[in-house]
Amino acid sequence: ERVLALFDYAAWRKEQARRRGSATPIGIGLAAYLEATAIGPFEGASVRVDPSGTVFVLVGVSAQGQAHETTLAQICADELAVPFEDVVVLGGDTQHVGYGIGTIASRVAAVAGPAVARSAREVARKTRRVAAELFECVDEDVVLADGRVFVKGLPSKSLRLAEVARAAVLSKTLSADGGPGLTACAFFYPETVTWGFGAYAVAVEVDLEACTVTPLKSATVHDCGRPINPMVVEGQLHGGIVQGIGSALWEELRYDSEGQLLTGTFIEYGLPRADQVPPLDVEHLEHPSVINELGIKGVGETGTIAPGAAVANAVEDALADYGVLIDRIPVTGARLFDALRAGGRWPA
Repeated sequence: ERVLALFDYAAWRKEQARRRGSATPIGIGLAAYLEATAIGPFEGASVRVDPSGTVFVLVGVSAQGQAHETTLAQICADELAVPFEDVVVLGGDTQHVGYGIGTIASRVAAVAGPAVARSAREVARKTRRVAAELFECVDEDVVLADGRVFVKGLPSKSLRLAEVARAAVLSKTLSADGGPGLTACAFFYPETVTWGFGAYAVAVEVDLEACTVTPLKSATVHDCGRPINPMVVEGQLHGGIVQGIGSALWEELRYDSEGQLLTGTFIEYGLPRADQVPPLDVEHLEHPSVINELGIKGVGETGTIAPGAAVANAVEDALADYGVLIDRIPVTGARLFDALRAGGRWPA
């Protein structure tokens, strides 16, 4: 219902009726999807407050543009009540944490994220212990806010987190916690996957003379649980949707009779260009996952799932008067020509 409203389904059906019988009919395609995200078995994170005040988040997973440096830093900053700019995320090296599974299957935010939160939470607990010793109060009366530490009700009596971190190196109060310094390492083991949901709608124009397909409108409603950073989530969805449209219309690995790849460079491989992509309207639904304490569901791949089916449906819908069946993607010009010929009702 939400995607039909965002897409303005009724208006596109009217436009389709107006174009019927023309050389450029319009088709509408819909697809709903779900994906098992955040697979285990685990992911770990180490959080350390340097005596300079910089907070380091060390993870085994690596980033290829998913903005781990933003989202994982936000999680840590929230737990330690420090400015986001004071957090540095270092990834891609399991030497930092011992073990790691990897950046696959829409899992980092939902599996490494809780590990970061747990490590940061433990560092916050140690910070309160050391600060309580310095302030001569109980741990429960210590407050962390804006990169400072103070006694509840006495914000004027405060220390910078860096000062507490320096004191923690020599403080005996952390002897029962395994060692000096404000540092902790934790692993998160999800009990099972968490499901991301969505629905996608697309309108396409088919040029019967040129045998081309042009996407005109795209709308997605997606539930990825609690978004850490909505802009990052929307960017990942945009990228995934464009990949899905590319696989629906242009992208294909083709081989010759001897098994040699014919589409091995960007000259032959049909990547979608910016001028071939329609406006991408996205709406988020937030239903937190119960699998992890942050309520996160994966989002990295979900944008790619529905466009292939939806675009194929839209092309078939546009050509309903011509007996065309679309059962394979990408719907290239040559395949569209063959489908029209096979339909037996060639447009006049």
